[in-house]
Amino acid sequence: MTGRNAPELTFWPGSMASRGFIAVLDAARAGGFPATALSPLTLHELLISGYDWQWIRAEAEARSVRLAQLDGAASWAPIPYADDLPAPIKQRFDFTNTEVLDLAEAAGMDSVLACGAFTAGTVPLDELVTSYAAFCRTAEDRGLRVELEFVPFWGIRDLATAWEIVRRADRPNGTLLVDTWHLLRASDEPQAALDLLPDIPNEKVTGLQLADASLSPQSDTLFGEGRFRRFPGDGELDLDTVIRPLLDKGGLLTVGVEVFGEAIDGLITKDAGIRAADAVKTALSRATR
Repeated sequence: MTGRNAPELTFWPGSMASRGFIAVLDAARAGGFPATALSPLTLHELLISGYDWQWIRAEAEARSVRLAQLDGAASWAPIPYADDLPAPIKQRFDFTNTEVLDLAEAAGMDSVLACGAFTAGTVPLDELVTSYAAFCRTAEDRGLRVELEFVPFWGIRDLATAWEIVRRADRPNGTLLVDTWHLLRASDEPQAALDLLPDIPNEKVTGLQLADASLSPQSDTLFGEGRFRRFPGDGELDLDTVIRPLLDKGGLLTVGVEVFGEAIDGLITKDAGIRAADAVKTALSRATR
């Protein structure tokens, strides 16, 4: 790494988010993560169950874990999500812009992770640029960054499209988050994305999620493949090709592991946090040799 500040290690719960708020905090604490991401749905369910913000913040503070990232928002786009998405995913994204920003602000978070859960090709690029810029302006008033993530099986399928939206929106708090599984395993043209990374300004790639995978098919669908994400170092992806240039850029603010499926679901809560921390530290160390 350069002499710039190292990115903050952030716990991304992945599929273990289903264990609930306290489990996420306990996993983050076990791994020594100073920060965690939470979904709007997790916070919403706490609030409608009778817990208040004082209790939510106190539980996090008791474990020395900061609530840092709201994962994620889809309402910024003209079409929030596709009609054929599974009901649990629709529920995760079924929050208005105001609700998303209210939750992030009340939790004292730094940023909101935005994605496009609509079907690819159903929203013109110009409309996405306009909607993203408007969302960023509103988030900026709350002191929030908006990291846009491309997801190859949804509406914003590649890094080039995500960067075009962020670039043309031209908002100071509008940046990108890159997921290694999306780029290296799920993208149609991963090399094109790798070639693009050096051309994106340093300060415009602020988030990095790490996950590994087998190169051989594990599912009949790309979405299904996502349930076979592995911890960094447990698969066949060349993660260094993403990690090294992003660390060299010096603009990364956060980095963490995001795993779905048996790789994390088969671990007890404490071990999930420890495994995630060991994996991200090893991956960063290897990339900087």
